Amino acid sequence: MGKNQHTPLYKALFNNLKKQIDAGHYKIGELLPSENELCKEYGTTRPTVRQALSELIKLGYINRKHGKGSIVSEPKNGLGILSIKGSTAGVGKNNFMTKILEKSVKMAWPENFPYELNDVQKQAGCIYFSRLRYVNNAPTVYEETYITDIDLPRFVSHNLEKNSLFETLTKYHNIEIKEGEQKIWAISASQKISKILTLKKNLPVLHMKRSLKTNHNDVIIYSFLYCNTEEYFIQDYF
Repeated sequence: MGKNQHTPLYKALFNNLKKQIDAGHYKIGELLPSENELCKEYGTTRPTVRQALSELIKLGYINRKHGKGSIVSEPKNGLGILSIKGSTAGVGKNNFMTKILEKSVKMAWPENFPYELNDVQKQAGCIYFSRLRYVNNAPTVYEETYITDIDLPRFVSHNLEKNSLFETLTKYHNIEIKEGEQKIWAISASQKISKILTLKKNLPVLHMKRSLKTNHNDVIIYSFLYCNTEEYFIQDYF
């Protein structure tokens, strides 16, 4: 079972069972091994197994039937846009495609920027770009991103259609995400957002504002996301 010292045992078990279901090892309608069998197979306790199974139930991967056990069901579709690991965390790279709408550009911070900036950030300016994320070829998440332009040489040359933003920052600039804040609410889609996500005007979309702090005190990532949740729910893989 794949795990590291920072991963709770129930989460490692959950991830392992989920991967097996996704891979077709356990098919829809089939029973998972019993709690006792899972305890023996993974060398763990019943409370740990039950917590892992509860997580699978939340995502719609299994149903519990009294007297029968855990039955594999049709999984729900989830988006991992809440995760600091990146949007592919809850979708899978095979189903996920990114299109750059506005290429990375160095610029001054917009007037009336919704986050308070310190003097260093104001003087440095920012790097801005926007992306549209497709899930199974359907436009699903529109994202506008601003990053403090400090210690990011040649950042605008990176291909962010094929590469993860967070992986790019870590690999080429030694910038790592440490913590962040996210605010989420439903809003009526504006004409611009409706057009981008191919929605009827004023239909509700999920709007998220988030600021992510990094290992560089003044380099902060600000993202503004709009998500069409008609086909997908939002899930957490922190």
